[in-house]
Amino acid sequence: MRTIVCDAGPIIHLYEARCLQLLRQTGNLYLPQRVFNEVQTTLQLKEPWPEWLQVISLSPHEQKEAGVWKKSGDIHDGEAEALVLARRKKADWFLTDDSTTRLFVSLLGLEVHGSLGVILWNAAHKHLSRAETEEALNGLEVSSLWLSPKIYQEARQSLDDIYATGPG
Repeated sequence: MRTIVCDAGPIIHLYEARCLQLLRQTGNLYLPQRVFNEVQTTLQLKEPWPEWLQVISLSPHEQKEAGVWKKSGDIHDGEAEALVLARRKKADWFLTDDSTTRLFVSLLGLEVHGSLGVILWNAAHKHLSRAETEEALNGLEVSSLWLSPKIYQEARQSLDDIYATGPG
């Protein structure tokens, strides 16, 4: 199963879109304590934390390393700590919705995805019906994640390919 490290954005946005459980399908998920704290503060969750979203504490040395990444990459504390954790875990995927972090992490050779990618990945792997995927996209569109209307339009157009039936 793939190893995935995530910063706060995808957890927050998928929760707001009422489809946080889609993360569970993608692999083993890890996030640093700082990201957990950010998510808890932002969402003020009343329900228990999902056991499949594993919170990991960084060592003092790793926290120092995160400080270096923060300064050199113009990324926030949680994103820097998630990057350190991704390197420790040898993550297959890094999840973020922040464009600067996305570019920075991809330049380091990590495969990067965001909330929209998680929804489309679940659709492509038939974890969602077309109607469920459209509902997830609608939820994401009204979440705090801003993506251009063109991106949402392209995502909806890709559903024709994902859900095409017959010879292909």
